[in-house]
Amino acid sequence: MATKHIPIRTCIVTGEKKPKNELMRFVLIASGDVIVDPRDKAKGRGANMSMNVEAFDLAIKKRALERSLKLKSQLSVTKVAELREKFIEAIEEKKFRKGNQSVTIKLSKDEYDKALSSNG
Repeated sequence: MATKHIPIRTCIVTGEKKPKNELMRFVLIASGDVIVDPRDKAKGRGANMSMNVEAFDLAIKKRALERSLKLKSQLSVTKVAELREKFIEAIEEKKFRKGNQSVTIKLSKDEYDKALSSNG
């Protein structure tokens, strides 16, 4: 039985090589804006980073994000704060969803009926 190929990417901060799904992707999109891309689908120049806030803070301090995305100017303080917030949200989403799988919430009939009655 053949094994599935796992793409490997390098963290822009630590230089560690990890499977693609263990890193968070930042993208410079066509409009010139930088976004967090938790699903790895956005088009544009990408940079991968370890999924912890310390790595993000170090990337900002060392200007690794600007260098990796080849930005012409430094990110503003408000943009950094926005990216940090989106980065934290994306980490939570990625940990919750585990590889873009759909999430199924199972309830018993009694719990379902109770939830319906409390919302109605």
